[in-house]
Amino acid sequence: MSDHEKVERIPFTCTLDCGSRCELVACIESGRAVRLDTPPNRQDTDNQPRLVPCARGRAQRRALEVPEKLRVPLSQVGCRGSGHLREITWGEALDEVASRLAEIRSRYGSLAVLHASGAGSISGRGFSGAMASHRFFSFFGPITETSGNQSYHCVEVAARWMLGSVVPSCDRATLLDSRLIVLWGMNPAETWMGPNTGHFVAGARERGARVIVIDPRYSDSGILADQWIPIRPGTDAALAAALAYVIESEGLVDQQFMASSTRGYDLYRAWLLGEEDGVPKTPGWAGPITGVSAKVTHQLAHDMATSKPMALLPGWGPQRTAYGEQIARAWITLACMTGNVGIRGGGLASIGTRFGGTVLRSLPQGPYRAARVVSASTWAAPILNHALHPPIRMAYVVASNLINRSPDARANALALDQLEFVVVNEQFLTPTARRADIVLPICTDLERSDLVTSWGHDSHLFCSRQAVPCEGQAHTDYWVFAQLAERLGFGLGYTGGRNEEEWLTYILGTEGLDRETLRRDGILRTDGPPRVALCGFREDPTAHPLPTPSGLIEIANPQASAYGLPVIPSYVADEASAADGFPLQLITPHSKLRSNSCGHANPWLRELEPHTVWINPVDAKVRGIAQGDLVYVSSPSGAIAIECGITERIMPGVVCVYQGTWYEPDEERIDRGGCANTLTGHRLSPTGGPTTHSTWVEVSKRL
Repeated sequence: MSDHEKVERIPFTCTLDCGSRCELVACIESGRAVRLDTPPNRQDTDNQPRLVPCARGRAQRRALEVPEKLRVPLSQVGCRGSGHLREITWGEALDEVASRLAEIRSRYGSLAVLHASGAGSISGRGFSGAMASHRFFSFFGPITETSGNQSYHCVEVAARWMLGSVVPSCDRATLLDSRLIVLWGMNPAETWMGPNTGHFVAGARERGARVIVIDPRYSDSGILADQWIPIRPGTDAALAAALAYVIESEGLVDQQFMASSTRGYDLYRAWLLGEEDGVPKTPGWAGPITGVSAKVTHQLAHDMATSKPMALLPGWGPQRTAYGEQIARAWITLACMTGNVGIRGGGLASIGTRFGGTVLRSLPQGPYRAARVVSASTWAAPILNHALHPPIRMAYVVASNLINRSPDARANALALDQLEFVVVNEQFLTPTARRADIVLPICTDLERSDLVTSWGHDSHLFCSRQAVPCEGQAHTDYWVFAQLAERLGFGLGYTGGRNEEEWLTYILGTEGLDRETLRRDGILRTDGPPRVALCGFREDPTAHPLPTPSGLIEIANPQASAYGLPVIPSYVADEASAADGFPLQLITPHSKLRSNSCGHANPWLRELEPHTVWINPVDAKVRGIAQGDLVYVSSPSGAIAIECGITERIMPGVVCVYQGTWYEPDEERIDRGGCANTLTGHRLSPTGGPTTHSTWVEVSKRL
């Protein structure tokens, strides 16, 4: 037998919250994963390219070997956060967790239990991560739960106000028909934002389309673009207003579409022209606010209005600001004004995803739902301020490095320390796991099986098979919760008498599912001809109305008044700008080397790019900072120590720290891990969205 024949090839996919979902093959030799590969002989066309993994997916094998990987249950010794943990048996761990859950429920009621979950192990069928824990607590009782979308809260609000619902986007393949693509805060080279987005942008450019990037920094997606327009964070709605002013004042509005398909534009138009306040929203008005010159703004407006079709692709970073609702509404308005809604090569300028296409059998839920929610962004504040009645006594954290993922990491750690008991299901010894009383080791994607739907796209279903045995004593979340459910008296309700393999067989029995192809190839692709969002609505708004009061796209939204916002998508200046001693604006984008904080522990990924604070040479010179210096970035919330990266790829007055590195405070409370959320605070937008990109900082060689 040849060496090639000894290698077993097992298809799987990673379930990171990365912006895509890709095909991977684990090459197994003698029970070990010796390398990761991609499937051979896959269809690869312009409209349906292969699903090729990025560095994060290819790093899954190396993640099995990192020192921080959890292999046995652990119990805290001494104070939380000390890192002094001892090995215990599964029996001891499960008995303790079940006993504490029952005790807290008996003494204080189930509301005293906080269930906190995150984006780990997303898109599976309920065996791992939040899906498994949600099911468990649906049988346990009406608990308190973290809630709210930290990724695209304001964009979702805008979609519901203006479109009546979260409308699926155009398929990315339609970008091949675009003549102009505007990546506004969108960075598909690092956060893919749907399968092969960067591929289709590059393909459109090869066919003659122009690509423009609007972003405070020249991200890696700059390589896809013809022009970079830097903009001050939080001022995007002012730039949108100036673009709309030029389009309106120079007669470039698609009057037919606006008249047939929208309502409320007259109010926005009056504001643009200054009919209410006497201030026309010209490019000259917007320049001092945004940092974008009047000449550049004027040309961009002409390009967007006259290049047909034009695809405005917003990212989610610009709406994570103090008034992020306004730019999210303005993007949709610009798409309407230029007549690019409902056509190939255009777009809706909304969330940008398609969910819900694959309908599969699901695992049954219990009788309970969360009876109280706290914001996923500011959950620590009501604990620290004693604002909850009854108060939280215990936290159960699943698939989330909770300290890292929410703004104000220091406050998050303090809040956990105040609780009587903390349990964490984890794959790695994260900062959150270090502060737990009990840590339960969980299998990685290579060590378990699941059916996984694609991220941001509804035409891909993956059959991800277990490739290697679970290391040490690690188990799946499903197994953990089945054991706890048995101890708490609802084991049969949770499991239904089935183990994971039996549940997978049950789900694969979904009527109409092509099980043979799915099992053989590890993927079922149902991509048809590229779909165009709202094409039926555009053709006949009366026959295909939207679920809004008028049935049309509503530019003016009376609902906004309840939140102190204008009824139109106008620019609202942030009154809480540059605080004393903090003159630089901070942005905290996602890294191509991590998915949130997943991947931080992998040294192979860390070697690909150093973790630095990006700072413009002008700002560095004023502060006497040189390339590679250890500097301190501080804000009202805290301070981090980090290497300095001086670059003209970020505009003056703005600095960048990639999010996701682990929180590591020293004795002086300086975070030596460079966690971006050490610097961010608990302020929310008017409707409750995170405002991480409205943070002001200082960079210095000494604190």
